[in-house]
Amino acid sequence: MSLLKFKPEIFGTGPVLPVHDIRAAVDFYCNTLGFNLDFVMGDPPTHGSVTRCRVGIQFTNAPTGFDPAGYPGYNYFFVDNIDNLHAEYAKKNVRVTRDLESHEHGMREFEIVECNGFRMRFGQYL
Repeated sequence: MSLLKFKPEIFGTGPVLPVHDIRAAVDFYCNTLGFNLDFVMGDPPTHGSVTRCRVGIQFTNAPTGFDPAGYPGYNYFFVDNIDNLHAEYAKKNVRVTRDLESHEHGMREFEIVECNGFRMRFGQYL
C-alpha cells in the first residue's frame, strides 16, 4: 500500500520564542507556569525547551534590540479545565491581561503576559 494514499495530519505546534535570557525563561515556565524542563543547551545557554502535557515551547537567543512585548501576536493554547488553570496562575500571581470569560465565538478564554513580555492566551471550547 502506498503511503501517498494517506493524508498527512498536523497534530501539534511548538513555538520557538526568541528571548534575552534562556535560563530565566526556563525557570519562569517551570516554576510559575507549571511546565517541565526538557533541556538547556550551551553554557551560556543558546537554546532551551519546556513541556506541559503535550505542548512544548522552545527558547532561542533573541537578536539585539528585539522586544518581545512589542510583538503584535500571541500564542494560543487550547486547554481543558480552564477555570482550574486560571486559578492556578492566579495563586502564583501571574500577570493576567484579559480576565477569564466566555465569548460568543464559542471559547472561554484568558490571557497572560509571561516573563519576557509575550502574550499567551488560553482557551477552552464551550
